[in-house]
Amino acid sequence: MNKTIYILFSFLILFSYKSKAQNVFVSLYNDFEIKTAVIRPVQGKYELIANDNKVLKINKGNNIIYFTAIGDSISAWDLDNHLGIFRKIEIVVKSKKNSFRIQPAYPALKEREYQGGVVLTAKENRLLIINNVNLDYYVAGVVESECGPNAPYEYYKSQAIICRTYALDHLSRHIQDGFQLCDCVHCQVYKNRCRKNDSILLAVKKTQNLVIVDSTLSLIAATFHSNCGGQTMNSEDVWSSEKSYLKSVIDTFCNNQVHSNWTDTISIKDWITYLDTIGFDITQKTLNNDSLTFIQKHRKKYYRINGDSILLTKIRSDFKLKSTFFSIYPENDYLILKGTGYGHGVGLCQEGAMQMARYGYSYSNIIYFYYRGVSIINFRSKKFVDIK
Repeated sequence: MNKTIYILFSFLILFSYKSKAQNVFVSLYNDFEIKTAVIRPVQGKYELIANDNKVLKINKGNNIIYFTAIGDSISAWDLDNHLGIFRKIEIVVKSKKNSFRIQPAYPALKEREYQGGVVLTAKENRLLIINNVNLDYYVAGVVESECGPNAPYEYYKSQAIICRTYALDHLSRHIQDGFQLCDCVHCQVYKNRCRKNDSILLAVKKTQNLVIVDSTLSLIAATFHSNCGGQTMNSEDVWSSEKSYLKSVIDTFCNNQVHSNWTDTISIKDWITYLDTIGFDITQKTLNNDSLTFIQKHRKKYYRINGDSILLTKIRSDFKLKSTFFSIYPENDYLILKGTGYGHGVGLCQEGAMQMARYGYSYSNIIYFYYRGVSIINFRSKKFVDIK
């Protein structure tokens, strides 16, 4: 099969499948063992359906429902009546404008507000709460959760495309768990519907159906992080897989931002113990200042000393550092770590991208700066957005 036919074949398969995706199923409070939750519709009309066919009648004006997991079943109450015990309950949207609030009561957690419907099941006394929501409502909620409500408009457009690309590329990530995506950092943070900045909603609408693809028309791994410290990383220097579009770029836009610089301290005694524990050959040479000094003017993959080496990503994980982009300076009995950046450093640098937007760069300029050799495409019309 020649390259042209292969690309066309990939294109047709990708978009015939992805174009069917209108709603996504997202597990809410996924990191918590929820036993009891309260759901209250705020806007629009909803219908409660139990066990796929039974419509639950709620007293007029009574819009607060309590759900408790009992084994693998759910007990449902309104303010006046016990509605029954069921295997599955769906809260189905019956109006275009809609939203609901949900608050776990056991354990007690902060209330959130979402759009769309809800599917509830239970397993071993834990509620599984799944938001059945329109893709763009989900994207808007993710953008606000991941980026905050005070970023520039063009940045929101770039982030909307990135979040949409990521979501569509990971729809099968939790399929064995009974949903598609979770609401935490394992997928994308999704802590509320978008309600603090209408510019986010407009950005999602203006970029509707736009996604990022590589040269084979496959959705890219649209990774992003808070601040790269002045240089992003190659994907293969952080994870096992190499991506042609996730290459290191020099980024001056994120300098002098909130997460540009950081400092940490480790005792030399603890550091030597750590190196010894992971198998380094610790000798008297290891203890002098020249050996312990480690300088990164440009990003490195390994920390090396006396012929031994260790991945900087492991050091970051073991010491819970903000990034792998740091230098080490001995001072008395301590090592001073002077670092830049926050996050894994691969893909889009959020603070750099925000600064690009403030300088007047378009969302496409931002995307093509951080992801190399990619295209922006409308996944429904199958048209390329020719704005390079």
